[in-house]
Amino acid sequence: MEIDLEAWSKEQFKAAQRPIAWLLSAERLRDSAEIICKHEQAAEIPYFRAYAAAQEEAVAEAYSDGRTAGVVEIKAIPPNYPPAQLLYAFAIENVLKGLIVTNTPGLIDERRLNDELTTHNLIELAEKAQFAVQPQERKMLEALSHLSVWAARYPAARTPRGICQARFLPKNGDAGSADARYSRRDRRWLLGGCREYCSRQRRKPAHHRLWV
Repeated sequence: MEIDLEAWSKEQFKAAQRPIAWLLSAERLRDSAEIICKHEQAAEIPYFRAYAAAQEEAVAEAYSDGRTAGVVEIKAIPPNYPPAQLLYAFAIENVLKGLIVTNTPGLIDERRLNDELTTHNLIELAEKAQFAVQPQERKMLEALSHLSVWAARYPAARTPRGICQARFLPKNGDAGSADARYSRRDRRWLLGGCREYCSRQRRKPAHHRLWV
């Protein structure tokens, strides 16, 4: 018996767009993010102690020289959280796309992925999914959107404007700058926000087909 590969590939393509497929992908990405976070937590305390010491040294240096700012080395390696944040961004993206397909099953097509499902902008996806976003969550989703496009993947954006848009994101590899604007509070807010957002999505009503 010969298999019609074209028909088979179309069926597989449609099946991969089902809500449950998006959810399973999201869960794998989230679990991988958690593994990275757990591994990197040990670096937090020594890094932020070194960060605080560098801040004091930079301020003292600035005052002694009559300048408005000082730059010194942070003598510790920062926890490598951006890869985890990237995976969280992909996880949330998958969940939201699953919700969109759940609300609009007609988007599933055997020829190509619908344009409604091709963006990586989490704010836009949340709106399409009709998923309410709280003000603090909006900031988090904006940050994660930039992380998923470039900030957690490449050392530079496509344009200088991209740097400005991601101004409050972690400066991966920028451990030598004591004026880095990504504080311990910001780190905890972003990682904690990812976990809470994923958790809140899972608390959708039981009748929602994505969660059945």
